[in-house]
Amino acid sequence: MIFSKSQFYYSLGALLVILLALNVAVAYTTRDSVPRRQMARARHEPDTTVLAIGNSLIGAGFDESAFDHAMRLPPGRGSLNLALGGSSPVEQLLFLRYALRNQIRPGMIVYGFYDLQLSTPIHFATADLIGNRAVLYYLEPEYARKFYYLSLHDRVEFEIMRHFPIAVDRGAFWAKVERARRVIGQQGMPLERTNQFGRADDFSLLEWSNAEKFAQACERATSVDLVSPVAEIVRQGAEAGAEIVFVEMPMPPAHVRSFYGTPAWEKYREHVRGIVEPQGVRYIDASQWIDDVSLFHDALHLENQGAVQFSQRLGEYLRNAKRLETQNPDAASSRR
Repeated sequence: MIFSKSQFYYSLGALLVILLALNVAVAYTTRDSVPRRQMARARHEPDTTVLAIGNSLIGAGFDESAFDHAMRLPPGRGSLNLALGGSSPVEQLLFLRYALRNQIRPGMIVYGFYDLQLSTPIHFATADLIGNRAVLYYLEPEYARKFYYLSLHDRVEFEIMRHFPIAVDRGAFWAKVERARRVIGQQGMPLERTNQFGRADDFSLLEWSNAEKFAQACERATSVDLVSPVAEIVRQGAEAGAEIVFVEMPMPPAHVRSFYGTPAWEKYREHVRGIVEPQGVRYIDASQWIDDVSLFHDALHLENQGAVQFSQRLGEYLRNAKRLETQNPDAASSRR
């Protein structure tokens, strides 16, 4: 079949119109994605006193109302939870910088973490930059590239993809397809436990397979510095005048017994303390604060009542610590 030049150009034009329409549709339907909602909160709450950042553990575990009440923060000057599920320290740094650029001047930054995320080198492929990690395409992409590794092929692909919403936010449509697939697959089957982050059973896949491998990873991490975006969170937060608080997030009792109760983790914890505390960072081990397994949604995340209990205790701990330091200024200066 032979096409004339005009037919070829008409077909090409139609294809371009379709692609343009798809990009506009994706940009419109993802304007309220999770990262963009968090960015909007940062723009609209400049009077925030305490800023919480991290991944889904603090996203689910930090209850703003409970924390504000325990800290006795005044109305309108409370905390803001800017945690982002499924994020690495790179995205967390970007959200801190975004908050600071939007005139938030917190007196305190609470950074929640678990396991070895503070020390794990960050290597991505463009296939990984999906879902909430799509923020790396549109929030300071050139700056963020300094903090994670992409292969040459993926760097080229990244530079092309970041200009097209259909590539940047492709995960938003895939998520809808996946949810529909799971609903269909559940027909006639026992209901699966889910929470705001997905299927509860999926998070057990993020657990270490055994204590020996975890100990080996701890040993490697104990011999290296923290990854550069974590160091930048400390540096830029301190430059903004905030007290930095690292919080080892509550974990289910089985995780604590299998991993955090080992000499390898204790050695790693002291390694992290030795790095951050001389910089004035307060380190709080809250890993065993919630010992009731029913207060966890899954293998990682606190459920609502667990989040309230943790946030109340964290607020009370920090308020009492500040009170003691006010009474004894030497105690406060010894952390710096």
